[in-house]
Formats: sequence, structure tokens, C-alpha cells
Amino acid sequence: MINFFDSNFWAPKGFFDIQEKKQLVLNLNELLSYSNITNLIIANKLAHDFDWDIGNKQLSNSNLYQNMDNLYYSYILTPDAYYTYDFEKYVKKAFAEGVRIFRFFPKHHLYYINDYYMKKIFALFSRMKFPIMLDLKELDITGNKYFDIGVLERILDENSEMPIILETSLKQCMFNRFYFPLLENFKNLYLEVSGMILIDQIEGYVEKFGSKRLIFGTNYPDLATQLSLNRIILSEMNDLDKRNIAFNNIDNILKGIKID
Repeated sequence: MINFFDSNFWAPKGFFDIQEKKQLVLNLNELLSYSNITNLIIANKLAHDFDWDIGNKQLSNSNLYQNMDNLYYSYILTPDAYYTYDFEKYVKKAFAEGVRIFRFFPKHHLYYINDYYMKKIFALFSRMKFPIMLDLKELDITGNKYFDIGVLERILDENSEMPIILETSLKQCMFNRFYFPLLENFKNLYLEVSGMILIDQIEGYVEKFGSKRLIFGTNYPDLATQLSLNRIILSEMNDLDKRNIAFNNIDNILKGIKID
């Protein structure tokens, strides 16, 4: 049996009161038990759709980290975080409270991924080996399907100790010329697999780059968990490759975080 570590799971909006929190815990436990997802990193839709800071605080105040084994948080940040808080203390506190990934949505939140404060944020994350997750669609700065791959390449190069997990859609994964040069040149780049649903798409990446560059995620509730689970379980890859993608790779990344 393969255990899964879901790196890309979204909490529903809400869960403000005690009853809603209890129901969320029950729903999560039932879902994870049914899906054989043993570890989970959860982000808050409110932080994405409304306000990053309010959403992150709501997630922390939910106490899910304290009430569920092997559950962690993913915070969403904008450049404002660097000067809103003493940022290094903020990151250390977030880690102590269960945060294991920071996510960025520059197009949605209207900032440039490589601006002055983002560079400072990434420099700290690189020193700490703290992973981030970035949606490639968010680098489409023109709205015309022009992905600013050049700036992603600079971020990878300047922050070689910061693992970058790139979330991609099915359509984006078809443009191999975007990914192959980056995967060949930067060992700190990983691809999250929930968007890879074509026949042999995951297997093709494994054949070319090995299984240690792919990270399991479901993108629930936008996608059903069984879609990503069965994509791995029913694959003809060997068991080691399946386990690397399903659990080992993200687990090793999180174990590499260095908080002074």
C-alpha cells in the first residue's frame, strides 16, 4: 500500500465558529482515511480570494495542526509580508505553528514576482531551505499566455537552496520546452502532478528526469482526490518511483528546512 502526502489541498472558505471547525476536522479525517492520504498540507481559500494575512491567521486559529496528526499549513504571501512584520521572526513563528510551504499568486494579487521585497523574501527562504509553491499561470503577466520564464529562471538561479514547487495545468505541461531546460539546469525545481493527467505524462518526466522531481498533490476541492491518487496507483511505474512521487519527495524537502 502506498501512503500519500498531499502538498496541494485547500480548506473551504469559512470554518469561523467552533462547530464549523469540528465539522471540518471530521470531514478531513473521513476523506483522508478513505483516500489513504496520511499527510497533508492545507491552504486557506480566504487567503487567496480575500486577504492573505486574514486568511493565514484564520487557518492558524483553526488549530487543525494541533488537532490532526501529520497535518501542516501552507501560507499565502505577498510582498507586503516583508515590511508588515519582522519577516524572519514571522517565518520562524509560522514554522512553529505548522507552516511548511509558502505559496505565491503574483498575477492574482497584483505584484511582480521578482520585485524588491520578493527578492528579500526569497533570499531568506533560500537560507532556510524553505519550500515555496508557485502556480505557473500566475507568471502570465500579459494575459496572452506569455509566461515569464526568464524571471523564474533568475529566481531559481539566485536562490539555489530554495525548493520551488511549480503547480501547472494540463495545457501548460504540454509545453515541454518551458520545463525541460529548467529541470535540466536547476535541481531545486519540482513539478506538482495534479495537472498531469495525459497518458504517460508523469511517466515521461520520470523517464527523462527521474522520479525525485515530481511532487504529489490533489488540488482538492477543485479536483477530486481520486483523480490524482489513481493516476499514481494505476501507473506502470515501479513501486519506488510511485513512493517517491506520492510521499518521499515532499517529505524529504520538508525535513530539509533549516530554522536557526
